[in-house]
Amino acid sequence: MLQSYKLKEWVRWPAVRAHVCSGALALAFPATWRGPRFAFALGGAPYALAVTLALLGVALPLALLQLAVGQLSQQDAVGVWRAVPFFTGVGYLRLLISLLCSVYSIIYLAMTTTYFLYTISNSLPFWECIELVLDQEDYVNAVNASTCLKDTFIHVQERPEYYLAVALIILVLWIVFPFIFYNPVKLMKRILYGLGPAVLLLMVVTLACVGDASSLAAMGAPQHWRSFLEPAIWHAAVVHALLATHIAGGFLIAAGDTVYSTTNVQWTAVAVTAANVASTWLSVVFWHALSGAERDAGVFAVLVAAYQLGDDVDTDLAWPLTVFLTLLLSGFITMLALLYPVFERCRRAGGAKWRALGFAGALAGALLSLAALWGRLPALTLLADFVVPLLVSIATLLEILAFVFIYGWKVLVEDVEFLTGNELAKFWVLGWCSAPGIIAPFTAWWLAAELAREPARPGPALALLGAAALALLVLLACAAVAVARQVQYDCGAKLKSSFKPSRHWGPRDPITHYYWLARREHLDRGGVARARYQRRQLGQLSGRPSFLNLSHSAREREEETVSVGKVRSNSDDLLYTVCRKQQARVQVPGVPGTRASGARGPGARARARSLDGGLTLQPLPSMHRDALVTLGLDNTILK
Repeated sequence: MLQSYKLKEWVRWPAVRAHVCSGALALAFPATWRGPRFAFALGGAPYALAVTLALLGVALPLALLQLAVGQLSQQDAVGVWRAVPFFTGVGYLRLLISLLCSVYSIIYLAMTTTYFLYTISNSLPFWECIELVLDQEDYVNAVNASTCLKDTFIHVQERPEYYLAVALIILVLWIVFPFIFYNPVKLMKRILYGLGPAVLLLMVVTLACVGDASSLAAMGAPQHWRSFLEPAIWHAAVVHALLATHIAGGFLIAAGDTVYSTTNVQWTAVAVTAANVASTWLSVVFWHALSGAERDAGVFAVLVAAYQLGDDVDTDLAWPLTVFLTLLLSGFITMLALLYPVFERCRRAGGAKWRALGFAGALAGALLSLAALWGRLPALTLLADFVVPLLVSIATLLEILAFVFIYGWKVLVEDVEFLTGNELAKFWVLGWCSAPGIIAPFTAWWLAAELAREPARPGPALALLGAAALALLVLLACAAVAVARQVQYDCGAKLKSSFKPSRHWGPRDPITHYYWLARREHLDRGGVARARYQRRQLGQLSGRPSFLNLSHSAREREEETVSVGKVRSNSDDLLYTVCRKQQARVQVPGVPGTRASGARGPGARARARSLDGGLTLQPLPSMHRDALVTLGLDNTILK
């Protein structure tokens, strides 16, 4: 018969909850919005295969790196750069990427909300997109979905009422999200617990009821396999892998101390990667099964596909509403993942007024979103397809360079082994070292191809040059500040010191920091690595029961029953120090061994002996019973 305590050992609910969040984050806009539009342009099966290779070759080792440094240091995307202060600008680049992604993602979310509300109050196609042609045979000509989108919600000059409607929704969303992050961890995780399964359920039900299996043949069309010879598919796949796993914005670093604080970083990295592989293939199959023969490849490709689904007279209006609702929930997940690192930085750096600082950042994001919406499709395309991908590539390359080759891969391996308590496999180190060799060539190839395009389209080239200049400015400014903050006297020593870990680098908890340093010294002397250090829990130092310290076996419950009434501490040094201080303060007249009598014979001392790893003080018979009571050392500690 299966016992309950074995289930508790096999299934750890904190880990299950963390991986539910991982599954929800895998269904964000990089999978449900960005992936399908590139799959429409480059081929469904080739693009999904390229993304899978990028997830396994690039995202998997980098997910472990970010989770490890985040869980170890208990810092955000900027705070972890105490390890290599010279590259602090990489952390701010991560926050900039999150902010820019949130600028156009919230526009996608607002457009989805507008379509959802507009479809409820009006039928598809929209009456603004219907042209009545009068001739011998009167008929109604419906404009295609892409043209309808450009003529209504994106046409700012001729139809400003649509722009105002979308702008109002954008402002409301930017006001709502700061209140969610005022209590970020609990509320965010509870939202993810509900939204993730809901999005998955809606996608599966819609695919099973409305999906057309014959449309899936277009995923593997022969002409699409030639895209492997072009740089666009490889660079897009690498950027997609970094965005889908939320490595690009630094979410995994900040979540290492909150969402994934109690999980094994190796298995968490595997779970995050596996969830994104599954979500990539599911999204590509989902949108190919719902879309027709004419597929748009613009930034609003999935909205156009959902509109075309409702434009079909044989399709019930409930199904396009279901698709819009799926995108709406996926957009909320996306905004939570993008804004969490930004608000976490505001909370750590803003002090008591961090909420006001976060609200000011939300206001700046709202203004940028309105400006991008005013720029219409060209501005959104430049931002989503050129500026953000280049910043992601630069930040990722510098992060690998700093942690693996400057901080040191051997030290990084020791840190991961300190967290897991197990020896790290060699393929993780191989993945860290090979990732720059994958990202850098594809990025250079893609840049050369984009800059070599015809001069009639200077927009992409200017966007790329502007993004590179912005990244260089942020990196140099933050590096100058980091060098100036070093305590050395001459510039050369300051510069050299900025490439070494600061004295504040490491676990934030003092006891964890002590064990971390002790383990490093132990390994430097050639000792055997210690087991994993578990975080302190409630009641650990006092020895009193805690709701976090649950017994996992019958033997532990029996030991707890035997030790009832015996208050013991897990810290021998703490108990010994407290007892010595109490003995030093108390004066008992007429009792040998106290400060009042001044006696210092053997009868005044207590002998310490170890009992099951703990420390108990055993007084000699010459010590008076009243003195023991006065000293506060009753029978629960002294025998």
